[in-house]
Amino acid sequence: MKLRKKAFKNDNLPGLADEQDEIDFSDEELRDAASPVNLYYEKVSIVYSTVRYLLLVFLVLLIAVASIKNSESITYDNLMFLMKDLGSVAESSSGGFADISYNPDQAIAFSGFRKNLALAAPSGLKIYEGDGDLLFEGSDKFSTPRLETSDRYLLLYDFNSSGFALYNSFARIYTEKLEHDITGADISDSGMFALVSKTKEYNSAVLLYNKNCRMINRYLSEDRVVDVALDRTGERICIISFSAENASFKTKVMIAEPGDDFALSTLELGDVFPLACEYTDDGNLTVLCDKALYFYDREGTLIGSYELGGEPQALYCGSEGTVIAFSENTVSAGSSVKVLSGSGELVFSGETEGRASAVLYKDGCAFVLEGNRLIRIDTSNGEKDFADLDGGGKTMIVYSKNDVMVCSNSKAEYYDFSK
Repeated sequence: MKLRKKAFKNDNLPGLADEQDEIDFSDEELRDAASPVNLYYEKVSIVYSTVRYLLLVFLVLLIAVASIKNSESITYDNLMFLMKDLGSVAESSSGGFADISYNPDQAIAFSGFRKNLALAAPSGLKIYEGDGDLLFEGSDKFSTPRLETSDRYLLLYDFNSSGFALYNSFARIYTEKLEHDITGADISDSGMFALVSKTKEYNSAVLLYNKNCRMINRYLSEDRVVDVALDRTGERICIISFSAENASFKTKVMIAEPGDDFALSTLELGDVFPLACEYTDDGNLTVLCDKALYFYDREGTLIGSYELGGEPQALYCGSEGTVIAFSENTVSAGSSVKVLSGSGELVFSGETEGRASAVLYKDGCAFVLEGNRLIRIDTSNGEKDFADLDGGGKTMIVYSKNDVMVCSNSKAEYYDFSK
């Protein structure tokens, strides 16, 4: 069909052509103009939809074939491993805090896990949100459980036994049973973790696993390994051990780069007994011995030391620094509290009135647990804040300078220093 515009004559405009040009439209062009849908794009969308469905069918067939050919590899543990990083994407806690009650037990291990409370007992692992809701319950039951946590993962192991398991906020992602007992462990924010054990041939063995739960190093020693530490990025490992020589102890500090078979630095300390080691956030290493603290940079160079001068009432080596509480004197019941940086510099020195049972350092504040009283000390100005406890606390977990959980065998009490 053609639409022809009729010729007309305009008497009022002489000089204008009497006959206008014809304008022709095809039937298809008319339908396109009248339709509310653009037919060209409709055809393109049909093509793309067809391709999409064909790709989906191909994907389903590919998954089916791969599942049949690799059916022996499809296990519960492997599926859990696929979920290993999902728990670190979002915060697991609602952000609020409250008192938390749980079944009483003497053999409980506590740890802060992100903004949550991790509690391990012979009955199993439980992870509570800060407000008291049960976030996750693990199936591993160890007679003497111990916990090591990072920002992303939780490592649960059975002290003086051979089992261990790795968790995120909502799933167990790996478990294994070693041939020999585990006597220590550490985990970094990168997901790398290390276990202290032994072998038939050697007194000590440190087993180092990468973030994919694959063993990448096995450090063997005739000496007795006391502790192992990983820096937060997983770029350094420190192993401290001791041997007896001429009726005295000799401490060995070995620093290595994970994945390498050789040590970056091996240091020896005479006539001291090693107790613990810890990396601070700035990459420095703190080594605690019975008589002194030693501070090293990431390459193993000694950058500071501090003589203890006696047995501390309480001591904490953490990612931000070290806190030591000594008896003030033989007459007074008070404590002398000192805070040292990761390089060994004295950040704070002061006194409290009671005997310290636990100390901690977080966000520039030292926290001291004294019987039924919790003290927060601002190390920049020495200002003290106090909180009376409902009962004696076994340990404390500090989430920030304002938010503290004091844990006992049957409950965790929350204290807010911002109010």
